[in-house]
Amino acid sequence: MIDLYFAPTPNGWKITIMLEECGLPYRVIPLNIATGEQFEESFLRLNPNARMPAIVDHEADGGPLSVFESGAILMYLAEKSGQFMPRDQRGFYDVAQWLFWQMANLGPMGGQASHFVNYQDTEENQYAKARYLNEYDRLLGVMNYALKSRPYLAGEYSIADMASFPWVLPYKRYGFDLNNFPDLKRWYDELKQRPALRRGVDIGKDLRPAPGTLDESARKMLFGQDSQRYRAEGEPGQRDSGRTND
Repeated sequence: MIDLYFAPTPNGWKITIMLEECGLPYRVIPLNIATGEQFEESFLRLNPNARMPAIVDHEADGGPLSVFESGAILMYLAEKSGQFMPRDQRGFYDVAQWLFWQMANLGPMGGQASHFVNYQDTEENQYAKARYLNEYDRLLGVMNYALKSRPYLAGEYSIADMASFPWVLPYKRYGFDLNNFPDLKRWYDELKQRPALRRGVDIGKDLRPAPGTLDESARKMLFGQDSQRYRAEGEPGQRDSGRTND
């Protein structure tokens, strides 16, 4: 059994998609990141970065094994299940480069775009909002270009597609029209019909607060973290403020 420490964010949905696709048994353990449950010492021992997701595989060789960072988790699950990650060298690195592209580009830029669209859309933040939306637009263009010559990002459906889909999912909220990216739209529409993917992105939707509904305490917890969290006396999870990203 795999325990999945989860919050309903794009990074969390990457893992629920993969677990549904590969058919491994798992248990969702939701953590409320707006109240600071991710800073409890029991979770920091699994992930000192205090962000979702993380897993514990209780059936790993040698005893329970914990993994944090969504990209690493996807690679671990692919290796464990023998699915969605080629074993030949060329195929492996084709998937790996797109997975790392998502982790370094689409995820961070999409997360910043989300922050300024949903939580900090103020007059003084218009430059930042435009900056991240422009970069998100560029990254959609990268995907569209790559998908002109292949059905999926790495040729065959893989963890690279599972990692990227949740970060394309909110495109309408960011003001984009996928009709301007026809090959990306074809990919998106096809993936949207996969039953396992649909189950994966449906998990935890009822736990996600709507934009504009966070109180000041939750905003402080989500968007106010600095290194002081780790300089507190005693256990790191006892401070008053914190920030975590999607």
